[in-house]
Amino acid sequence: MRSAATAAVLGGRSIALPELASLRARNGRIVLCMVAAYGALLTALAIVNDVQLTSLSVAIAIGLALTVSLRGGSVVRDWLPLLTIALAYEIIRPFSAMVVRNVHVADVISLERSLFGGEIATRILQTALRPHGGPDPLAIMATIVYSIHTVLPLAVGAFLWLRHRRVFYDFMAAMVVLSIGAFAVYVLVPVAPPWWAAAHGYLTGADGAPLIAYLKPPAIENMAASAGADGRAIFALIFDQVSPDQVAAFPSLHAAYPFLAFLFARRVLGRSRWLVLAYAAVAWFSIVYLGDHYVTDVLSGIAAAVFAYGLVTNWDRWRDVLVRMTDGARMRLTPQPIREDPS
Repeated sequence: MRSAATAAVLGGRSIALPELASLRARNGRIVLCMVAAYGALLTALAIVNDVQLTSLSVAIAIGLALTVSLRGGSVVRDWLPLLTIALAYEIIRPFSAMVVRNVHVADVISLERSLFGGEIATRILQTALRPHGGPDPLAIMATIVYSIHTVLPLAVGAFLWLRHRRVFYDFMAAMVVLSIGAFAVYVLVPVAPPWWAAAHGYLTGADGAPLIAYLKPPAIENMAASAGADGRAIFALIFDQVSPDQVAAFPSLHAAYPFLAFLFARRVLGRSRWLVLAYAAVAWFSIVYLGDHYVTDVLSGIAAAVFAYGLVTNWDRWRDVLVRMTDGARMRLTPQPIREDPS
């Protein structure tokens, strides 16, 4: 029988503590690799594009480095990657001016139209479902779903941490890979969302009017008004000041996070896993209906979640392949000793 010093019981299953320590170490290596690659990319872009890093950005970068190296109790170590994700997102802020100069708009609209017979999915949904006057209950629901898009991943993560610790470590590592990978794409390939394209004259009809409406601001105003608050001020605070990047639509993390949660939930849940997928589908509908994302953004988010899941769950296999390739290249480059003919 294993002693308390060598095993832990999680969700009715005994897990060797050395196995948990190995998984924590694996996650540390994944976070370190992602942060190092991310830092190198942003440093190179800052030099090439003459981006002036503010003192706040430098402080965030230092905090990011400290986050990777921190040690502490089990809870701190296990949930620390979430702080890494938050800091990695915040450091994008100085690059916003560079991003806006290179934003993709028309090409993404063309791709979206090719999927829907020349139409835009947001316009199709708003034409069919948006009321002609008064509050839009569907937009209010969609805005709530949009605003709490991190709640489901956090809930799934908490459940896995309490009951299925081994799966939790895979989930947290995949969150880091997915998030930091997406942040890098936002800087390299900035994509404007539908509402931005409509506001800047890319999505207009023959009369010059926008083809779609941005439904989130009026939804927030309606919710705030019912509570006696100023909806415009709340919207400006949350979506203008807190969010550092308005053209970070591809891939959609609002689509990716709930699907990643489903990919891991299906490993440990029974029929209730389909509720997680149903929530993800509601989130996908919401971000398209509001005008926050194209369907192509949603599809790219789903693909990014699948990639992160596959990379982490096969991490040891990919690492072994890389080691073999590196060893083979080293042997080919290393001069072999000349053997003398004994005759």
